[in-house]
Amino acid sequence: MRYFTHASDSDFLRQVDELDLSLTQLKLLSHLYDLPEPAEGEEPTLLSVKQVAEELGISLPAASRAIDPLVRRRLAARQEDPVDRRVKRVRLTSRGETAVERLFNARIAAAEAVLSTFSGSEREKLAEAFGEILARPEISRYCRRKVQRAS
Repeated sequence: MRYFTHASDSDFLRQVDELDLSLTQLKLLSHLYDLPEPAEGEEPTLLSVKQVAEELGISLPAASRAIDPLVRRRLAARQEDPVDRRVKRVRLTSRGETAVERLFNARIAAAEAVLSTFSGSEREKLAEAFGEILARPEISRYCRRKVQRAS
């Protein structure tokens, strides 16, 4: 994993720098991206700023400080809760979704480049091992078609 991460750091980190993202903002965008997709006809899940703070393990002020620049750059949107106007809800914008997909795709492209250097036998063994691992529900939820389409 360290090797794959190292191999993809240059393009990934360049893109993070271009987007001017802090680690907290990167985690926040990724977390919003990973929210379950709504069923047809349903509204998307919007998290309150408090939920964001709790789920990322940061303070409420830190969550708010991380969200503000993302909203200014139109990577995230914040809106009032229709039931309680004191509550602000956050979602990823299409621009934010595109940014996260670009970051994921930078990692995927780097992994593909590394895998292309493996022999056929090595790739087969790795695919066999990963097949069982990727079937685990807690892992398979990260293997979304959304990322695959953007590749």
